[in-house]
Amino acid sequence: MYSTLAIRKNSKISGKIVGTHQKLDRIARKTLPLEPGQYFPNTREILHFEGMRGPDGLKRKSPGVDEPLHFIIPDQDNGVLIKLIKDHQYNLKKALRPATKDSENPDAPCHDPVRAAFEAAWLAHAITDGLTPAHHFPLNKAQRELMTEKEFVKVFGVPIKGIMHGRNATETLRNNWLYWGADGYMSKHIAFEYGIAITMTAFPDRVFVPELSPADQAKLRHPETIDLKQEFYHSLKIIAALDMYTRFRNEGWTTELALETKKILIPEIIRCVMMGWESAL
Repeated sequence: MYSTLAIRKNSKISGKIVGTHQKLDRIARKTLPLEPGQYFPNTREILHFEGMRGPDGLKRKSPGVDEPLHFIIPDQDNGVLIKLIKDHQYNLKKALRPATKDSENPDAPCHDPVRAAFEAAWLAHAITDGLTPAHHFPLNKAQRELMTEKEFVKVFGVPIKGIMHGRNATETLRNNWLYWGADGYMSKHIAFEYGIAITMTAFPDRVFVPELSPADQAKLRHPETIDLKQEFYHSLKIIAALDMYTRFRNEGWTTELALETKKILIPEIIRCVMMGWESAL
């Protein structure tokens, strides 16, 4: 999903024009049920760690170095993504622990509010990407196959990610056409996510608020009953069954895909993000 235009590093406007992750987080935070006096980072604090300060920002700041992988092949899952999600959940739980008398600031709303905001943002980002149909296609595998020369192309000494580096100029041109050209792997990936961004821009936030079942409402009232792994795979099964990305690759954006995005995909992602956040309380 889009989280930043990445026009330049540390831009204050990153994510303000096209920021799907930011919009999803905003709706989820606004809808999150909290007990009176219960602390959870607010929208501004969470969004501080999106865009250039989020997982997508690593691709710009340090290409290929410690980038979290948010891809998952539903019928060939190796468990890497859910482990990352659970790690963020654990760290968020730890950060949200009430401050003790021995802490430097005993009046603090939680043990570590900055870390809590960071983990909330990165947890939501991992869940969102994992449930996005374009991330169910092995894009990283295709990229590795096209990068016949594994070292990044450098411009003025700065490594540039996304340029398929071949063993010679002809191979570089060929590989980049397969990746970036018409019907290329990355071109399709971007076009799908752009369609989701446009759909979210076209409607007010309230349209995407999920309709929670009585069972979901009960879980949100009792966060200790939430099994985040189970919730994530439940949402993944619902979304994967639609086979949206395969249909998009074959037919492009259709009215049917847009309606599914509006009525099923976005609300289901928001529901799962809410479950992830609530499970840490």
